[in-house]
Amino acid sequence: MSERALRVLPWLWPVLLTLLITAPLLAPGYIVGYDMVFVPDLTVRLDLFGVTTAMPRAVPSDVLVAVLDELTGGQVLNKLVLVAIPLLSGLGLTALWRELRLGGALPGAAAATLYMWNPFVAERLRLGAWALLLGYAALPWLVRSALRLRRGEGWPGFVLASAGCALTASGGITGLLVGGLILLWRPRVKSLWPLGAAVLLNAPWLMAGLAHTGNATTDPDSVTSFAARNEGYGGVLPTLLTLGGIWNADVVPGNRGDLLPVIFAFVLLVASVIGVVLWWRRDPVARALVVAAVIAVLLGLAGVVASGAFAQVVAHVPGAGLFRDGQRYLGPLALLESIGFGVALAAALEHVRLYRIVGITAMLLPIAALPALSGGGGLKVSHYPADWERAQQAVAGRFVPWPFESYRAPSWNGRRPLLDPMPRYFVQPSIAPDELIVGGHRLAGEDPSAREVATAIRSAVRDKTDPTPALLRQGVGWLVVDREAGGPTPPSLMPGLTEEFSGPTVTVYRLAGTPAPRPHALWRTIVVLAAWAAAGMTLIAALVSMVRRCYSSVHLTGRGHSSWDH
Repeated sequence: MSERALRVLPWLWPVLLTLLITAPLLAPGYIVGYDMVFVPDLTVRLDLFGVTTAMPRAVPSDVLVAVLDELTGGQVLNKLVLVAIPLLSGLGLTALWRELRLGGALPGAAAATLYMWNPFVAERLRLGAWALLLGYAALPWLVRSALRLRRGEGWPGFVLASAGCALTASGGITGLLVGGLILLWRPRVKSLWPLGAAVLLNAPWLMAGLAHTGNATTDPDSVTSFAARNEGYGGVLPTLLTLGGIWNADVVPGNRGDLLPVIFAFVLLVASVIGVVLWWRRDPVARALVVAAVIAVLLGLAGVVASGAFAQVVAHVPGAGLFRDGQRYLGPLALLESIGFGVALAAALEHVRLYRIVGITAMLLPIAALPALSGGGGLKVSHYPADWERAQQAVAGRFVPWPFESYRAPSWNGRRPLLDPMPRYFVQPSIAPDELIVGGHRLAGEDPSAREVATAIRSAVRDKTDPTPALLRQGVGWLVVDREAGGPTPPSLMPGLTEEFSGPTVTVYRLAGTPAPRPHALWRTIVVLAAWAAAGMTLIAALVSMVRRCYSSVHLTGRGHSSWDH
């Protein structure tokens, strides 16, 4: 392998790995499952901004999807997101590796492989946590820009990387933790103000959450339901340290606990620890990332080692439920271990003769430890039923999906579970159920409107009472029935329904009576939209500054000066 090939390899390797993961998923159709729900056209509606009584769980990611799918269509956007997650992760780690100057091309490619190809990515991808994984992909870019910011270089990169993290609340928290620790480690005053900009970028979900503090506490039973699990690695802590432990056993790769993957996983872990120790001695910045990784592990363990105390916290402290699924905060640990793995390999290659063979073998080790991620890790292409498009034209007001349950396992998706797509697919707003069934146990929701609807429907099934008045009080005038999901049919419980549409998979009914108006609370709308305006202006300022810097660099280069002269 020539020296030129070694220079190009780090940039081509993430592209190749991305194709290995996503190529089968690029066929026509949608990749939907669990929380990943893309539809042909998500309409920009006020409720997507977090102004309704429902907790803002998809703020700001749903708004971003609603805007972008106007340009690309939902199907293309779905594919772009799936490609962007591994590609940006690998390219970001490669760029960070060059910034840190910890070794050559082969160790950098090995580090990128581990960051792209690990159980955290595989499990969260299958769970549909696409927005969280985009934040994960932004982490190396965030660290790189934070290091540059400490040297007094441009701030737009830090702001844009923070925006990537802020697509979800958990990603935003992770980004603020990592970026804050690096900038505050032996801080320089001039480099701290971009942290304030990063906070503003998180304002949409933060202010929407604060506007819901009255109903932002969480069912304490959810702590044990979402606690990290042992995947056959000798306990929860070793499982977390090998970047697994997700609460949902159904999304764990099938070979995760097999003998060879276990051995390979611990080899990767030991090498990573050695590399982190070596890095710690060279660079004080490593200590900031170590602190972030330790915090991530402690969050992952909280639901296991202190479940009782943690349950009381989420039951009484608004917003604490964000941390009940502590395993989703493992991004800093994955980043630390990936860099450590590269450092350990760089040190080893200085003492071996066949260094290229050893380096390439190390690059392939994360893949050997988790072969199930190839081809999408269990994700499949699906197609929405043809009658859904006609059904949505028959709905002329606020509706509820029927049966009133959060998740479905439809035949058109190969019986793979997914969050009910109807609230996103249909143009009109809805009241979406937010109760979850985990391990056969029903966890209480947080939206008072959804709670009243669920109570009325359960009473109708149990006591044969008519739920129509309760639905009308919540502004609901329509029912959209998933015909293959089972349960009692609405006409058997609610007299006076008018059938507006009936297709092979969906039926639309109009309730008898006039739905009560349900305007959004004005104060909540003002607070939330002001947060969106602040975040938008911050992002625009960063983009404008970056464009100006690029233009200035190109202009000076064209006049015979290098960008370093500028």
